[in-house]
Amino acid sequence: MQQATPEAQAVHERAIIIDGHNDSLIARMARNDAMDFVPDAPGYHVDLARLRAGGVTALFSMVGDTDLVKALRLLDAVHQHVDRYPDDFVVPRTAEDIRRAKADGKIALICQLESSTCLCAELATLRMLHQLGVRVAGLTHGEAPEDHGLQKERSHFDFCKGADRERGRKLDNGLTDFGREALREMNRLGIAVDLSHANDATFFETLELSTAPVVFSHGNAFALSPHWRNLTDDQLRALADNGGVIGISFVPKFVQQDEGGTLERVVDHIVYVTELIGEDHVGLGADFDGMGRDTVPVPAHVGLLPDFTEAMLRRGLSETVITKVLGGNFLRVLQQVIGA
Repeated sequence: MQQATPEAQAVHERAIIIDGHNDSLIARMARNDAMDFVPDAPGYHVDLARLRAGGVTALFSMVGDTDLVKALRLLDAVHQHVDRYPDDFVVPRTAEDIRRAKADGKIALICQLESSTCLCAELATLRMLHQLGVRVAGLTHGEAPEDHGLQKERSHFDFCKGADRERGRKLDNGLTDFGREALREMNRLGIAVDLSHANDATFFETLELSTAPVVFSHGNAFALSPHWRNLTDDQLRALADNGGVIGISFVPKFVQQDEGGTLERVVDHIVYVTELIGEDHVGLGADFDGMGRDTVPVPAHVGLLPDFTEAMLRRGLSETVITKVLGGNFLRVLQQVIGA
């Protein structure tokens, strides 16, 4: 049940709300359920009724990682939503389409690759997926290069100490030759590059090479939860120098090492990043339905997003900052990368 005050609800309703990462369609595919947001789905974190209750304007909807055929099935599911439910959904191709979705009361499904191994090391595949609506692409989901990976070795995953992270940086390698080619083509086409899951070498190499702002769609601050998937202070500063945005995730282990995360602890990450690199570089990247079926996110489902806004207000964040976190910062990057 929502606990947001009328003030928080009003701030929430005025904002354009963009969730930087959502795995709900691929989760339904994995369980052989209908890839359809409209029916109530208590076994998932997301369905249409709760998207409406959560005030969501747009979400980065994961439509592919390692398998091209599955990617096409997921893309088809996104477009089927628009065909079957035109009053509820739209596939945006520009930032203006997202603004229009807010005005029209629709939900924009922003097509996102969580990994680019489904490209099968072919730029032609990337160009065709762009034609089908892909506007965000993760360079890797952590795969090895023999699987058409875009980085030279697997990424690390799990908690670690700072010394382990430093050691990994000295040993790991970054992008493959095709990874560099794909990065250049993403910049040219107007596809936002997502560095979630990239190892640190790939992270820094990409920032050196990219001619456009990037996103780190879902992950948190390493200083508050020492997980490989969270960003260290120097990474956060480099992301800000690039003009990019980190989407703070609701995955419990990214929020707090003992997984006892609360909304207040999620806001700790917002405040930490804002104080370190400024209010223009932090957003929301919940990862609903992408954290395992038995994991309860903080908050527990998308319909409770007004409670997140309430928690930020309680912390003393202004409406200006909250509006940027809820979607304004992601919208700025999309405006710069995919165009008006």
